[in-house]
Amino acid sequence: MLLDFLHPNILALLSATFISFARVAQRYAVVRMSALFANLVMAIVTALFGWIFYSVDIPALNITYEGVFWFMAVGFFGAFAGRYCNLLALSLTGLARAAIVAQTVLIWSALFAVFGLGEEMTLPIGLGTGLIMFSSMMIVYDGKSSGKRRIPVYYYLVPALSALMYAFAHLTGKIAFSMIDSSSFGMAISNSTSLSLLIFMIPFHQTGRLKEWDKKGFFMLLFGAVSQSFGILCFWSAMKSGNITQIIPLSRLSLLLIVFMTWYFFREQEKLTYRVFLGAVLALVGAYGVVYGK
Repeated sequence: MLLDFLHPNILALLSATFISFARVAQRYAVVRMSALFANLVMAIVTALFGWIFYSVDIPALNITYEGVFWFMAVGFFGAFAGRYCNLLALSLTGLARAAIVAQTVLIWSALFAVFGLGEEMTLPIGLGTGLIMFSSMMIVYDGKSSGKRRIPVYYYLVPALSALMYAFAHLTGKIAFSMIDSSSFGMAISNSTSLSLLIFMIPFHQTGRLKEWDKKGFFMLLFGAVSQSFGILCFWSAMKSGNITQIIPLSRLSLLLIVFMTWYFFREQEKLTYRVFLGAVLALVGAYGVVYGK
């Protein structure tokens, strides 16, 4: 199978790297075109690459309808429902607050892994996961903006629901791999499912939204979509043979990479502070605990 020669923890770190490149490209693109158009392009490219990866991979020999169903569930919970709730959260609570609450995916995923799949949670892994989650909150938190806008408490249920949906995607993915041992096939099915659901939702959006696009933004979006495709392949390859309690915390290090990359490419808009550097140190210490926690 593709990428099975690499250790799951290495794949998780590679996934974080690819995803960080994708997020920076998306940051450049989304201000130049409609979110609906951007989501559609991302869905098309990731689904297409999923089938390309599967075409060059060793064909899965144990394809079952039940396994396909679980991979479709991954597409529904993750790329469709999780992403939709995340976008809604951005408009309701703002980027920083939504990103902070979204870090609870580490807790949900760990709970599902321990109580649902019987994975082991050691003290170093637990502490490392907590450090990564806390450092991510430190990095995205902006205390200066906390008093400018009063947000109803129940609005925070939306980013929490997004985190829960992604955790369900991680759980259903592990179940699917127990039936069909192919990360490329799982990526193809799950992303094709989310694309189909997105196409179904297009008529319910305002007419003309797909026409809002920019040439430079489009090419950056394509670059981000390709990078995200490789990130997805690395992530699900890691999930197939690794433990959720280790893979998810390591993959969340993408936030740390995103912050430094946005500062490097958009220095006039992004600033590095002592809080970011402290968060980076805590994240690295947490990653060490997760990797060597067994």
